[in-house]
Amino acid sequence: MTSKVVGSITQSTSMAPAAAVRGAVQRTFVPARVLSGFADDGHLQQIIGEYLATLEEPAKQRFNTLVAESRRVVAELAAFEPGDAVCQEIRSLYTDAIAAHPLFQGTFGQRPYRFAVVDLSQIVALQPWIEPRRDRVPEDADELLRFALPDGWDIPAEISFIQPSGPIQILTSNPALSGLHVELDSSASIVKIGAPKHLNLVQVVNFSGRHYLVNGYHRVADALHAGVTRMPALVTESILGVQDIQLPGIGPFNVGYVAGLKRPPLVADFGTPAAVDAKVRERRYGFLVDIQPRPLVIGI
Repeated sequence: MTSKVVGSITQSTSMAPAAAVRGAVQRTFVPARVLSGFADDGHLQQIIGEYLATLEEPAKQRFNTLVAESRRVVAELAAFEPGDAVCQEIRSLYTDAIAAHPLFQGTFGQRPYRFAVVDLSQIVALQPWIEPRRDRVPEDADELLRFALPDGWDIPAEISFIQPSGPIQILTSNPALSGLHVELDSSASIVKIGAPKHLNLVQVVNFSGRHYLVNGYHRVADALHAGVTRMPALVTESILGVQDIQLPGIGPFNVGYVAGLKRPPLVADFGTPAAVDAKVRERRYGFLVDIQPRPLVIGI
């Protein structure tokens, strides 16, 4: 590996992407941990089908052997007997401030909710893959609270604008992205368009006696990997049924599919032989915003 310093930026030649094969479209894949032991062929095709199609036959056969072994492991697991996933409620000035925020009230204010420490070993997974991050999980209780329940909800977004009249392209990695955030600064005569804020809290929903994780998969998986088995979360009760827990995007387990399993996939299973290492297609979600100026004459 060689590197050189340009200004204050160190450039490494080992990080340069490989050139695309001539005459072919280069797809971008990222490392992932996949709950293959719980996935039928249809789910696996949705999750890693594009990646498998890039493998040579011997590599594909080796991978299929790993998948078969993960399914054998799952078949031998005992039925899931859900316990009390909620260990203790959290009442603090910090969580009170989150609950009082207009964005939180607009999303959760009309439904039963509480902030609580949850037993991560009891949490059912609907997202069948994670991209291993291995973020540092705080040991201090206050830091762990902020790690699980951050009070900053801006979404990092990639924005491009084709001059002079658009379109504006807004892309994020959040499959739950819906709508746009529009802000008017009348004093400066400026309209700001961007990605809306996202309540990026570790969120668990109680549905039919089981607690499902609907947000915060990477933080929970990192906590379990670090040996942390209890973590703060926003716990809500299902009032709309399946709509409250079905995850957006392509690939998550269907709620009906998971609900019918005597041993559903748990977030803790990402760290067991029930999961395999693979790659998934890197995806972005967003909007195109067209700008159509129209002449306007107002008599004064």
